[in-house]
Amino acid sequence: MRTIVVRWGVARAGRGTTEDLLALQRRRFRAIAAFARRNSDVYARHYAGCGDDATAWPAVTKSRLMADLEAWVTDPRIRDADVRAFLADPARAGQPFLGRYTVVTTSGTTGEPARLLHDGHAASVYDALWNWRAFLPRVGVGELLRPDFSEALLIATGAHFAGVAHFERIRRRVPWMASRLRIVPVGWPLASIVAALNELRPRALSGYPTALELLAEEQRAGRLRVRPRLVVASGEALSPAARAAIGDAFGVPVLDVYGSSEFLYLAFGCEHGWLHVNADWAILEPVDAAYRPVPPGVPSDTVLLTNLVNRVQPIVRYDLGDGVLVRPDPCPCGSPFPALRVVGRQDDVLDVVGDGGERVRLLPLALTTPVETTRGVRRYQVVQRDLRTLEVALEIETGAEAPRVWQEALSGLRAYLTAQGAGGVRVVASGVAPAAEARSGKWRHVVSMPRAPYAPADDAAGGVGTSRATPP
Repeated sequence: MRTIVVRWGVARAGRGTTEDLLALQRRRFRAIAAFARRNSDVYARHYAGCGDDATAWPAVTKSRLMADLEAWVTDPRIRDADVRAFLADPARAGQPFLGRYTVVTTSGTTGEPARLLHDGHAASVYDALWNWRAFLPRVGVGELLRPDFSEALLIATGAHFAGVAHFERIRRRVPWMASRLRIVPVGWPLASIVAALNELRPRALSGYPTALELLAEEQRAGRLRVRPRLVVASGEALSPAARAAIGDAFGVPVLDVYGSSEFLYLAFGCEHGWLHVNADWAILEPVDAAYRPVPPGVPSDTVLLTNLVNRVQPIVRYDLGDGVLVRPDPCPCGSPFPALRVVGRQDDVLDVVGDGGERVRLLPLALTTPVETTRGVRRYQVVQRDLRTLEVALEIETGAEAPRVWQEALSGLRAYLTAQGAGGVRVVASGVAPAAEARSGKWRHVVSMPRAPYAPADDAAGGVGTSRATPP
């Protein structure tokens, strides 16, 4: 019954006006605010007198809330040590924690790790948003019922990342779909990814834009031979050039999805290149560095998220770390939902010299997974010094054994490079800590130093840049 009510509400909100959405937002904000103050120690202590006006609530950061997870959550049975132990086992991704919660982890653009729980009602809303505002309007119910329907998700694995956890949750919850939903690790060599997709022949293909661009090249070259009805880009900024290249290669429009570990589906793209916020269940406020509102048409320094559905770990005016630009006039597509674009820099795709002298391209979210998933890593950065050298900077959690953390992180990255056919690339430890960009304060986990176009013959082993690194 709850699922039917949620679906009906999602469908009804999509037919309303902007004024209807704002009224619904206000009602749901009052409800989540009252619940948070009653049931979360953090909100009870610091936000008791804030009232029901969202703008009266001070902005909060991930680091402030994560400092005391047990005071943040509303279920007294949740213990931070138990959450950490659950997240330490990647095989448990998608399994219900305490029999009822989906748990995810992320580093995010601020570089600060997070442990996030979503209750069953929130998961139902995320599912309804995907099905009724993204998938079904583009391919129809009949596509799901086809005996050959399958979906491939090209994503980083090895931890409880949001995409992995929610995908595995659906596989467990809907057994008849389990064999049709497949995760293809983005960390595999490109040839292995292509082979897996050619075997699966997915009707829906989802992945990071950088990965989809590489697959588009394989499709044009004839090595990849798939005919998806739907291609979904998420996890990174999608440029107009990438959208066109991917769409042309696969013969279908690309659906751009903006989400986060704090709210799985924040916005879906339209045919005019704008992302429409699911404003009935989430509030996004563009602000400057001092958390003052930024008007439509002006890029923000960051954006504040309020999740209007998840009650186990309330998120109210939470600094998400993304810069956005809100469209100042109605979108030509006619959607009543506010339109925005995510702005700012993204991690770089790296070109390195392969074992046979050929160019090997490394996808940022695959490259960083061995480092990010190392137990004890708090922040990290991978900087390309030249075509044969990657430098790793780490900030290690208090109490972790530093030599062990460094050894595991560097060994994991070397193993990834070897699997990609680039085992000759040096991986060295940095002599400095990872650092945010000076201007924006945001993190880039993968940075390519400025250099000429790929030309390995001109690049000696230490050619373009000299590493400052010293082994730990």
